[in-house]
Amino acid sequence: MNWWHIAKREFRDMFITDKRRALFLFGASLAYLFLFALLYGAHTINAVPLVIYDEDQTQFSRSLLQGFEDSERFQIIGYVTSEVDMEQILREKEAAAAIHIPKKFAQDAKSGRSATVLLIADGANILITNTVTNASQEIVATFAKETAAGLTEINSGQLPSLALNKVSPVDFRLRVLNNPTQSYLTFFVLGLAMAAFQQGVFLAVGASIQSEYQRPDELKNASPLTRMTGKLLPYWLAATVAFLVTISVAVHFFAIPGKASIISLVLLASAFILAATGFSAFVAAVCNNELTFTGISIAYTVPAFVLSGYTWPQAAMDTVLSYAFPLTYFADTVRELMLAGYSPALYLNCFVLLFMGIAFTGLATVCFSKRL
Repeated sequence: MNWWHIAKREFRDMFITDKRRALFLFGASLAYLFLFALLYGAHTINAVPLVIYDEDQTQFSRSLLQGFEDSERFQIIGYVTSEVDMEQILREKEAAAAIHIPKKFAQDAKSGRSATVLLIADGANILITNTVTNASQEIVATFAKETAAGLTEINSGQLPSLALNKVSPVDFRLRVLNNPTQSYLTFFVLGLAMAAFQQGVFLAVGASIQSEYQRPDELKNASPLTRMTGKLLPYWLAATVAFLVTISVAVHFFAIPGKASIISLVLLASAFILAATGFSAFVAAVCNNELTFTGISIAYTVPAFVLSGYTWPQAAMDTVLSYAFPLTYFADTVRELMLAGYSPALYLNCFVLLFMGIAFTGLATVCFSKRL
């Protein structure tokens, strides 16, 4: 039996005899893509419940609070008249943040003394905390700038534009590249889909390798390299198609930017799938049964994603363990390609993945042949 006969047999098993393998390959990444794209469809966190405690009760303080009312980041759920009521609402989770404006707020600001605005945020959810903090700082900074310009204009009689330049001699501007809205959909969903894609490859290849232990005589006349080539090639091809389908759905259904060239994506995906199929074949080859393999692959998935550098930069990690996972060289590079159209580490990562794929496939070939 040559490699082509083994490959045809494997395609038949994948799509007819054991259809769950095709479901793993094509379904895992798409399922995660749809689930989390719908979850993060709002792109950013808006309408954070906010409670207001305004002790000053002046036109000046109300002008500041108007900025919070106009912001889509906040939804003011009420005004309280005491600090106890404010803390009670926060404790009962009716609001995620509170603004406290003290007495003499307007008097202090207009007399040249520092006027304080207190933001209280629930730090249990760091995403909400960051959203609240950044939005509040922007609102207060804008209000302070306008107030200072108005006071300068009144006191010195300067024109509004000159007064504004005097109180704010440095004009800070921000330009965010590749993800200007800082969308969580754009930032997070692709990585989750790629982690699920990896798991789909693992489970499909593992089921294929383990099935041979139930029928060892069928491949006894094929050489070890022929066996492994014939078995893994169909999954490499099918997984490449599944990857392109997932990327296409992400771009056309959920408007995730797709600036990458198809050549770059196929090059990276091909190298990663080789590493993933080789690694899963090696693990499956040394496992006693499919249940054991499934448990190991599931236990592997979460650490591989967490340590891949997709959500937390590798440079900020205190471990080098992340460099041992194929996903490390794949997920973040896919995001860079999709959002920016290029990745400076593309060819290096492809080389590392190719090396991993060859090494794991070699180990899998040896272990699989001995087990048979």
